[in-house]
Amino acid sequence: MNVVRTPPLNTVLIDGFSNPASLGANALLAAPSATARIRVTALTMVASGAVSVKFQSNATDISATQAFAANGGIVLSYNEHGWFETLPGQTLNINLSAAVGVGVNFQYIVLP
Repeated sequence: MNVVRTPPLNTVLIDGFSNPASLGANALLAAPSATARIRVTALTMVASGAVSVKFQSNATDISATQAFAANGGIVLSYNEHGWFETLPGQTLNINLSAAVGVGVNFQYIVLP
């Protein structure tokens, strides 16, 4: 999937976190409005067990699948253009390949 990036707007950075542990799609952030998009600008994640993780806009993949061993993690440092974003009006989900606890801290902006 190719995504055309637009420069970020002068907007507020918002912090969020979640501790999903269910197999399949887990909601990280509900859509703020029917037209708004969620753009993730920074993220840290650590898995308590072996699991593959991908991010989704509802059921549409918006990141590659990442495989983690127990206590493995990733840091996506601040990127003003964002690492990925949802489609308009869609929930930001994290999809887990197994029922494994994953700690996620993220920073995002809401685009109208």
